[in-house]
Amino acid sequence: MDRDVDARCRLAPANAGSLRAARSAAARPPRGRAAMTLIEVLITITILGILAAVLIPQLSSDVPERLEAVAQIVAADLDYARGLAVAGNSQYSVEFDPDDNLYYVQHTGSNNLLDVLPASAFQQSDDPPDRQTTVLSKLPIPEPQVRLAGAVRMAGLGQATPNVDFTALGGTTSQVETVVWLACGSEINERFISIHIHPITGLTEIGPLQGELPGGVATVLNFD
Repeated sequence: MDRDVDARCRLAPANAGSLRAARSAAARPPRGRAAMTLIEVLITITILGILAAVLIPQLSSDVPERLEAVAQIVAADLDYARGLAVAGNSQYSVEFDPDDNLYYVQHTGSNNLLDVLPASAFQQSDDPPDRQTTVLSKLPIPEPQVRLAGAVRMAGLGQATPNVDFTALGGTTSQVETVVWLACGSEINERFISIHIHPITGLTEIGPLQGELPGGVATVLNFD
């Protein structure tokens, strides 16, 4: 009887060690599962921006909510282009086309291997592999649609610009702030919102809702 007790006592530390080892192994993630890549994180952020833009307008039919929702999408796409530039150690551009109410992301650096953009659910069906286009009129937002008024580099009284280019360090090639303007509504109900892009950090900030464009901006964008 005593021999059995002694045997169990001797086995207890070994069993405890085995139990701790099993728990430790269970707590560790499988070696085959890699952490999320930066591109996956960027795409996730963009998806959240799109979802917010889809849900917010359903809560209200007011122009301000529509503008703020689309501003979130534009800011997410700008952040996406900036992230691609940093991750690829190259240059990416967001090109603005107010006439067709759209903008698109593309690689403009010297490394041709980066010309093809990462696969994304947000590319248009007719987009080439090296472009991701966002058409504001195709966003799932009821009328009145939000319009791309244009982009302005804030030098002097302001200069209209067709694009903003992000560098490998995350900033822009412009030494001054670039501001993207969106519009919605008409006549007395028309409202505007801005997305500011810091030249050094490349980070975006959505401005407050405004009843009209600043005088210099309205002039350079030929906005009536």
